[in-house]
Amino acid sequence: MAMRIIINDSSCLIDLRKGGLLATTLLLPFTFVVALPLVASELLDFGPADWDDLQGRGLEIVDLSGEEVAASFEVRGQFPGLSANDCFSLVLAQAGEDRILLTGDQQLRHRAGEAGVEVHGVLWVTDQLAEHAIMSHADLADALERLIADPLVFLPDGEVAVRLERWRRTGR
Repeated sequence: MAMRIIINDSSCLIDLRKGGLLATTLLLPFTFVVALPLVASELLDFGPADWDDLQGRGLEIVDLSGEEVAASFEVRGQFPGLSANDCFSLVLAQAGEDRILLTGDQQLRHRAGEAGVEVHGVLWVTDQLAEHAIMSHADLADALERLIADPLVFLPDGEVAVRLERWRRTGR
């Protein structure tokens, strides 16, 4: 069975970094991909050394074909609330059945879901890190605490509370 491809958007990269989870996430048994235009995005505040480190850990930076760029602009015209980078990520996620879009952006999640794309966010990543025993429950709970302390990170309170309670209880 082919490895699933995870297309990362800006919001998840930012949040995973804030939680101290980004490098560890790349240990999961998936192929992680980011669209080349996101690398130049000032929103991410990642320098060349950060990108080199992430690529060294397995993150793939892919350039879009001319057809994918055109499709991205078409999507942007249909849904002006999406950023250009959102559209690049969505088009890459639509390019194959084995792809998952990783995003925290609600509008992008909605559009991707309408397009039949499997969509997940940061909490799914934490679940995967727990399921694959890559991080201890205590460390995952600490990461979630860092994320919910940040006023610019938006995670569903109820789902966070369930994970925190479970992971604090088991702690391993």
